[in-house]
Formats: sequence, C-alpha cells, structure tokens
Amino acid sequence: MNPRIAFIGAPLLTLVYGVIRLLSEHGPGLAWTTGHIAFLVALGLYGVVLIHLDRHTHTAFTVVGFVGLAAFAAQFVIDLVVGFMAADRAEMSDLFGRVYDTPGLETAVQQVGPPLFYLALFAAMTHLAIQRRTPFWIPVAVLVASVLPAFELDLLPVSAAIILVAFATAVRGIVDLEEARP
Repeated sequence: MNPRIAFIGAPLLTLVYGVIRLLSEHGPGLAWTTGHIAFLVALGLYGVVLIHLDRHTHTAFTVVGFVGLAAFAAQFVIDLVVGFMAADRAEMSDLFGRVYDTPGLETAVQQVGPPLFYLALFAAMTHLAIQRRTPFWIPVAVLVASVLPAFELDLLPVSAAIILVAFATAVRGIVDLEEARP
C-alpha cells in the first residue's frame, strides 16, 4: 500500500467519524454504523502508518501502538454489534452495561488500551523529529491532537484535522525523501 494513502486516509476517516458523531443521535442506525465502520478502517490505516514509521524508528513503540489499536478496534466492534442488536438508545445502554460488566473489559478497551496508540504515535514522531526527519512541531501537534478528545470527545474532528496536517507534513519529510533515494 502506498503510505500516502494511510497517512492521509487515517486522519480523514477519523474526521468523518468525528463529524458523523457530532451530527448524529448517538443511537443505532445508519449514522452509527457508517461512523464506526469509517473509524475501523481508519484504525487499519493507522496500523499501516505505524509499520511505516517503524521502518524509520526501529523502536518497540510499534508493538505498543498495535496494542492500542487492538483495544480501539475491540471497542468499536463492540459498539457496532451493540448497535446492530439494539432497537434504540435505551436498549443500547442496557446492552453496553451487560457487555462492560465483564471484569476488566472497559478498562482495557476504553481507558488503558487506546491511549497506548497515541503514546506510540507521539513517541515515533518525536523520534523522527530528533533525527531531524520531521519538524519538531509535529510530535507536539500529535500530542495536542491525542489529548483533545480525552477532555471532550466532541473535539475529535479538531484532533483529526491536526493529525491530518501533521501527517501531510510528515509524508513529505519521510515518504517523499524515501522515494527520492536511488
């Protein structure tokens, strides 16, 4: 896969999810399903981004990032299944309660797991900035973008836009330089 597709597609699909989330009723239906599928595809593309970044950083953070992506994916698959099974928001709430009664599941897939992806992404971008392969503002932007949704999930579209700008610049700094080499 062309890494440009992953670097640009992942934050764009995250933006799509964030906008759908803002404009929808947060209940079962087409918007819920479409948004969650968009984010699941974004997670796959973020996996490609992590693999590509690992080629330049050779750090263990890629493994940490994939643990975070797996937690995110589990969370969104649960959301999709609950959305398919429920007739309305009240039934979704009941189903979520039953699913997350499983000891440790909520902690793993909502609280601890997903931040590991952002930590790995920040670490990889910081590593590249230290190597002077990307501007130093990129890891700062990734850090800000990673923290925004933790304060207010409605800021997810802003977060995605920040990562999109950072990745668009990073692509020029690492992917385009790679292709210019003989």
